[in-house]
Amino acid sequence: MSADDFYPPMPYSPLWLAIGIVIIAAIGGWALVIWAQTRPPRPVPVPAEPPGWRLERLRAGALARVDEIVRLAQDDELTARRAHQELSVAVRQFVEEASGLAAPTMTLTELYRSGEPALRPVTDVVLRLYPAEFGPGAGASLLEAARVARGVVARWT
Repeated sequence: MSADDFYPPMPYSPLWLAIGIVIIAAIGGWALVIWAQTRPPRPVPVPAEPPGWRLERLRAGALARVDEIVRLAQDDELTARRAHQELSVAVRQFVEEASGLAAPTMTLTELYRSGEPALRPVTDVVLRLYPAEFGPGAGASLLEAARVARGVVARWT
């Protein structure tokens, strides 16, 4: 074999280089599109409630519940004992939602001994409701108990 018989390798066409670059860019673009489409959505900013709005909503709901309990008792759909129990639940749930205090699970003694100044009015309401809830007689009138419960809810801060 002589040196004249040796041929250098044939060069590739520049078209193949361009095709390779396009294929690699397409694969990279496809991966970027897949990544962008599978990302979790951005959280939508929730406008902040004006100060006191949450408490006013809770207050309105609790007052409406007290009015509903009185109406149900007057329509003889609730007994006086059951109505007093429902009033206690309504006030205690309002206090828990408004302040985070565990009022629904506290006994009268626990409310009294808690030392929380905010629970003093709740203790007074529960003290008025206990005889009608658990005593042998009718206890205090439902309208008076509802008035006191409304007062606690209305003055809660």
